[in-house]
Amino acid sequence: MSEPDNIAQEQSQVQDSLHSTTSGTSRRSSLNSKGVSRRASLRRRSSGLFAAARASFVRSRGQSGANVDTLRGNTGADFEGYATVHRGDGNGAFAMFDLFSCFGKKKDGLYFLLIKGYHCFVFKDEEAKSPKFAIELMNRKAVIQPSRESFIPHVPHPGADRNTTYTTIHLETGLGDIEYKFTFANMEDGLASKFCDVVSAASNEAITEQVRKRLGHEGLLSKRASVRYANTIGAEKTRDQPEAPVGTGEVLAEMPVPGY
Repeated sequence: MSEPDNIAQEQSQVQDSLHSTTSGTSRRSSLNSKGVSRRASLRRRSSGLFAAARASFVRSRGQSGANVDTLRGNTGADFEGYATVHRGDGNGAFAMFDLFSCFGKKKDGLYFLLIKGYHCFVFKDEEAKSPKFAIELMNRKAVIQPSRESFIPHVPHPGADRNTTYTTIHLETGLGDIEYKFTFANMEDGLASKFCDVVSAASNEAITEQVRKRLGHEGLLSKRASVRYANTIGAEKTRDQPEAPVGTGEVLAEMPVPGY
């Protein structure tokens, strides 16, 4: 083959290579464009769904629009499970009464818990249209109690039998005050430990976000629509928490001092 023929062949190969590269890049760009368009469409649809749920929540004054499936979103919750819930440390002068009971009649507070964002949502059950209340997890820690101190509920948890053991967890403030006691049935491996881990992660994330907001770095925060919605609902449902029971110290503080 003559030298001109060799040059012509090399030029042809280069052109074929460039054409192949351009075509590949074009196909990738097209696929990327379609992917971006699909994600944008999903975001718009998700935002529309949460807007409708929010409207339902407002119209019903918090009685609907925030069921378990809605708060799960497309990515699911960080934690789910049934637990017996008690307000406060249970050692006060009125510890014999449960805040979830009526007229002093003792009743186990068995509820479905869901953690998403920075709150723990407390539902009557998994089918409820909205949580009874929410607990803010920022600056909170969950502490597993020794087995000898675990509460044994009067009513077994779903799926439990008389041989089921239970683990009690204290939800404490940064100062060590007990805000809630949660008791989990030991039927699912690591459920109590997972609850503690999720509470810790949620608390740390909430603190980090608070610091960023103070520094004016809100633009760095990027959350899914379901997390933003959960945080919005959580902030409102924390107002529905039962009041903490009166402790012995508070009772004594209100008593008149002899001689005055």
